[in-house]
Amino acid sequence: ARSFIFSTAPAPAIAAAAAEAVRLLESGEADSLLQALRTNASQLAAALAVPPPPAAILPLIFGSERCALDTSADLLAKGFLVPAIRYPTVARGAARLRFTASAAHQPGQIDQFAAALAENF
Repeated sequence: ARSFIFSTAPAPAIAAAAAEAVRLLESGEADSLLQALRTNASQLAAALAVPPPPAAILPLIFGSERCALDTSADLLAKGFLVPAIRYPTVARGAARLRFTASAAHQPGQIDQFAAALAENF
């Protein structure tokens, strides 16, 4: 396309993801995936004892960078990837873990995660 002259084309994976998104929207499957995502995000919020989220990303603020990093490392050792978010991404003293629910998570996985997190508190 003319707009890509002297430019870089999108990666094939991005084009494939966009095509799959269109397929999901056209198939009606997106509605059931969205409902599963909302259910899982609500279950995760309940497990974290936070209000139901407006999105699928839930933060748990620790304040201390060391505490957030240590908890993140402990959860990774238990099989859960939960990145620690710290300065300069957030203000000093506002370090947190960022949890992301997906439609693919099973209720038992969220329960296992909640149990692993509870071991740190």
